[in-house]
Amino acid sequence: MMQKMTSKLLLVLLFLTTGEMLFAEEENPLDYYRIHFEKKEKHPLADTLFEKTIWHKKVSHIIIEEKTHSYQVTLLMIMPYPHNYKSQNYPLYYEFASFKEAFEKFTWLNKFLRQNGVMRITILGSKITSEKILYPGEAD
Repeated sequence: MMQKMTSKLLLVLLFLTTGEMLFAEEENPLDYYRIHFEKKEKHPLADTLFEKTIWHKKVSHIIIEEKTHSYQVTLLMIMPYPHNYKSQNYPLYYEFASFKEAFEKFTWLNKFLRQNGVMRITILGSKITSEKILYPGEAD
């Protein structure tokens, strides 16, 4: 009686151990790379070819330039973190007919960026064609 019980117990243990092996999935060595390097969904406010999100950490300087028939307010942009090692700044500019309009935009942008404002701009080349304020910033 005791032998029957031990043999049944051994059979059950044998089935459990081999059954786990039979039904266990094989580990694919490429899973590590697929998990860590697969494309992630981009944030809706991520920069694209025609739209950029601007806030104080992305702008290094604001400049007023005089061209032959217009005035430009230029923003020197800094590349975002993983790409900014030894990279160059790139300019984006507004174009105005008079110095007064350009200076008003310059002072507004300076105040807006110092108050941590965030805006989304549409560009055509380097020229800013439109803007949308996402966060007006904190008042002083």
